[in-house]
Parts: sequence; C-alpha cells; structure tokens
Amino acid sequence: MIKKAAKDFFKLFGFEVRRIATSARSKKTDRLTYYKTATGNYYLPTDARGDVVANTIINNGIFEPEVIEIARKYIKPNTVALDVGANFGQMSLLFSEMVAGNGKVYSFEADNFVFDILNKNIAANNKTHSIQPIFGAVHNKADEFLTFPEQDFEKYETYGSYGIDYNQSSGRQVKTVTIDSFEFPLPVTFMKIDIQGGDLFAMQGAVQTISKHRMPILFEYEYHFQDQFNFRFQEYVDFVSSIGYKFDKVLNGHNFLILPK
Repeated sequence: MIKKAAKDFFKLFGFEVRRIATSARSKKTDRLTYYKTATGNYYLPTDARGDVVANTIINNGIFEPEVIEIARKYIKPNTVALDVGANFGQMSLLFSEMVAGNGKVYSFEADNFVFDILNKNIAANNKTHSIQPIFGAVHNKADEFLTFPEQDFEKYETYGSYGIDYNQSSGRQVKTVTIDSFEFPLPVTFMKIDIQGGDLFAMQGAVQTISKHRMPILFEYEYHFQDQFNFRFQEYVDFVSSIGYKFDKVLNGHNFLILPK
C-alpha cells in the first residue's frame, strides 16, 4: 500500500516510478549470440551479461578506443600487426583495416573457448585472408604447458580479465608459444600485448623479433598481479632498457607505449 501511495503521489507531478532492472551476472555456458554492429559482425557469449568488452561491442562501441588510436598512428599498409591477447577479436578486426593490402594480423589467444569465438568472428567478417589466429599461451619459452583457469565469474565477469595462472596446476593446460617462433613475411609495425600479467614473458619471447623490426609496443601492466605472480614494475623497466627502448606514453594508467630509443 505504501509503495502504491508513493507512486500515486509522484504521478500528481507528472512523474512515473518504475523499477530499474539490474542486469544478471555473467555465467559460463557455451551459448553464443550473433550481432551486427558498427565495428563488424560478432558471435559473443550469450550469458556473459557482465562482460564489459562484449557489452561495448554490442552497443556499437570500441573497447579501449585510445589503444586503437595509438595503433592507427603506427600500423602501416602491407605490414604485420601482432595482437597478443586477442579476446573476441575486435582489435584484430580493426587492425586488419589498418594493415590493408597484403598486410596480416597475427591474433594470439590462450582461452580455447574464446579462441573458437575469435575464429568465428574472423570468418563472419570475411577476414580469413588478413587475420591469422594462433592458439597458445604467449610466453618466453615455447612448447611448455601452462594453466588457464576455469572462469567462475565470481571475481571478474569479463572473459578478458582471466589469463594464465602461473601459480596453479588445476585448469586447462595450454601449450606455450613465443613470438620469436614465427617468421613474419612482412615488416612488423605494431605489437599490442594484453595477457593479464604475462606481458613481460611475451616480450622476453620476442627479443629477436623486436631486434629485427623495432616496432612500437603497447603492453599492459596491472598492479594487482604483482603479489599474485611475484613480480614488480622495475622488471619491466629493466627489460625495456635492455632492448634499447624507452617509455613514451601511459594510457589509462596501465597501458604503456614503448618505442626504440
């Protein structure tokens, strides 16, 4: 009765009171939904309702548009771009427009479920000729096995927030690859890395590629992984110096652009 009286009171002033529905939490299923959006065609997890990347795509946005703007500055037509931690593939699709012509995007992903979605999205946008998906955990040593945890979405509701757990043995076993394991047929003009705490390992496994191509690199450093994986930002600083690079920009406090000195 009180609720009804309150509603009637506000109606006197021309206002209507409605209950605002809260979105359900993400849950893990194999269900996918197909979307046509401003940035392309995507299969996305139907039940990942709290996934910020998926929701941005569905709502015709670009997740981390500042990363795309940096990439646009450096990626050249008829070259190679590396997307390490490709997730559902939005950045890879946008990078593919930048490499144009005979260029190629190499898209690395370590979650087998997300990798299947990545493949579907590449095909849905007719990009199989310009995007090469690669399944594996990008690391500093090849042909080893690391563990990718099963998402329960209690901690994070976004698929992209999960990565290799370097302390854990229970979960999905993923074979490691290194960037230096690949022979890229064209100059590499940009490398973006976002693999949830493993970015330094990825760069350590790319030293020869970095030395050869001297491409701009954008990596992520999230401080909450420090204690979990027992590393510090100083290790990144030392590595950047060791390859003859310098820090150029910081985006959003956790994406670091490094360039050759």
